[in-house]
Amino acid sequence: MVRSKLDTVHTDTLKAEITELIANLGEGKVRGVAYDTAWVARLAPRYPGCGFEGALEWLRRNQHPDGTWGGPLVQYHDRFVSTLAAIVALREAGREPRDERRVKRGENALWKLVGRLGRDDSDTIGFPVISAALTREAAQLGLDVPLPPIRFAGAYRKKVQALLDSPDRDWCASTLSFSLEALRDALHEGDAVLEDNGSVSSSPSATAGYLLSSPNGTAQVSLAYLQRIQQEDGSIPAVAPIDLFEIAWALNHLRLAGAIEPDTPGVRPLMDELWREWSPRQGCGYSSFLSVADSDDTAVCFTVLRWGGYPVSPQIFEHFEGEDHFVCYHGETNPALSAHIRLLAAIRSCREHPWHAAWIDKIVNALHRFDENGSYWWDKWHASPYYVSGAALGALRDIDDQLARSRLKWIVRTQNDDGGWGYLGESTAEETAYCLEALLDWHITAERVDRTIMDAAAAFLRKQLQEDDRETPLWIGKSLYHPAGPVKAAVLGALYSYSTTLF
Repeated sequence: MVRSKLDTVHTDTLKAEITELIANLGEGKVRGVAYDTAWVARLAPRYPGCGFEGALEWLRRNQHPDGTWGGPLVQYHDRFVSTLAAIVALREAGREPRDERRVKRGENALWKLVGRLGRDDSDTIGFPVISAALTREAAQLGLDVPLPPIRFAGAYRKKVQALLDSPDRDWCASTLSFSLEALRDALHEGDAVLEDNGSVSSSPSATAGYLLSSPNGTAQVSLAYLQRIQQEDGSIPAVAPIDLFEIAWALNHLRLAGAIEPDTPGVRPLMDELWREWSPRQGCGYSSFLSVADSDDTAVCFTVLRWGGYPVSPQIFEHFEGEDHFVCYHGETNPALSAHIRLLAAIRSCREHPWHAAWIDKIVNALHRFDENGSYWWDKWHASPYYVSGAALGALRDIDDQLARSRLKWIVRTQNDDGGWGYLGESTAEETAYCLEALLDWHITAERVDRTIMDAAAAFLRKQLQEDDRETPLWIGKSLYHPAGPVKAAVLGALYSYSTTLF
């Protein structure tokens, strides 16, 4: 197809936006969320004048009309735990006469939410321990709230007991530290808890929980951390910083789109930062202030660094290999589908490694076992199946085309009338970007995809960029959150690939 002047102008605009995005990567900032804001709001009476009254004000301004708190699209675990945390905070720290009215509306909403939790594909992080702890605290404050059904409760109890029975009780080396707010009563005076920036696992809510359990004046570094990350509107992000994740995942989206090269201005310093944080024994995690590595971030970081010419070894993946699958975190209660897809994408390029074929077989066999419906996968790190199913097309191509084509068919058949995709009731730019990115790659490398599907998706994304800058949280933490850098990179990358591939 002949390239028009308008297409050329649009591509130039995309290049400019990509350049701006690259220049702003590395801070690892995400927008505030109700759950972490609620925990920090509880510090307001304990640390007056530190600015945490702003967190209370944010809670007052951001209750949904149905009485809940949480993301704009309904994921029930997110709404449940965010609402529970908010009404505990308002009952404990609120002083306005209308706070009690807000609490009652939230209390009533929880009884409606509790029966719908089973509709979610996945829980939020730490839900078994967090919901139980908050429910107990709510009861102590005189609130009448339901006890939610708990998945993986037995596995969580074993993890908690193993940590508490450990002679060194190194919370920094355990994923349970991310949910410390729910386990703070078990802390001992000599326990290793804080990262170098004063946070607990780069989690504001866990850090607030630590401060609630500490004597006044003994944790000034943690207090300073929370003051530093509080946003202008008073809210608190779900995690801070998330710098390594932001850099690696954003660069990977742009790399896949052909929008950058290793020596594109601004890219090499970002890869140098990843390399400085890279551990040849464990890989990396989502934050430079985190002691625990995971296979998901390690796989993406490995892919980007290998592309950039850094001497990373695929031997790193041995650290995450289990008997019949790979773990995302050691001791996790359920496997991560996306981590397997990211690992497959990383390993497929490492033909020189002696375990290359065996590892691919292990991953593909695990993906077949996890394939419950034959059309799509859901993942515990994201509320939308389009996130993992889209990434699967490129990873599985020429390895298991039949499995890939079943995801392809589901994506193609579920496009909405507006040209976008969305799992929670409406199309979003993020989910549409993942689908368009996957379809374009399949179209280029495997077999032709109906052009009208991709045209409609690109039109939807262009309209979103021009008219709607809303951020829709879809990533699963302890509540839903939105990592702006990687999502913007996915959107810009998909549009760049579309504009340079189909014209």
